[in-house]
Amino acid sequence: MAHTGLRRGEVIGLEKISVVAGRLLVESDPDETGAGRTKSGKWREVPLNRYARWALRHLPDPLVSVHKDTLSDWFKKDSARAEIGGHLHRLRHTFCAHLVMGGVPLRRVQILAEHADYGTTEKYYAHLTPDGDDGAVAKLSF
Repeated sequence: MAHTGLRRGEVIGLEKISVVAGRLLVESDPDETGAGRTKSGKWREVPLNRYARWALRHLPDPLVSVHKDTLSDWFKKDSARAEIGGHLHRLRHTFCAHLVMGGVPLRRVQILAEHADYGTTEKYYAHLTPDGDDGAVAKLSF
């Protein structure tokens, strides 16, 4: 999840057959409750890096077949045991934060994270840009 930015609800029931041409296709078809897997209710294509492709090869199919709260409970328990603490959503923040720190433009992070509002991406991640204000004004050449 840290290499894809997927939300916990998007991971539940996800099958390996959803990988097409190096991208993970996350469906938005409604489940029995009427809710889709993606928050926006739209289909989503998630690019996969080599670490995500490796993980997909080694995980079961479907990836996770439990309720999303169970998945969160497992993460909380394992993270406490590793003495790092936190919630499962931390992996999504890790994904976005490392993209920004790696120099990926905020607009691209918004698209990859599927944030409906650019302000959300800006609010949580703009302070992590590598150059910051000093690097930005240093680019002026007049």
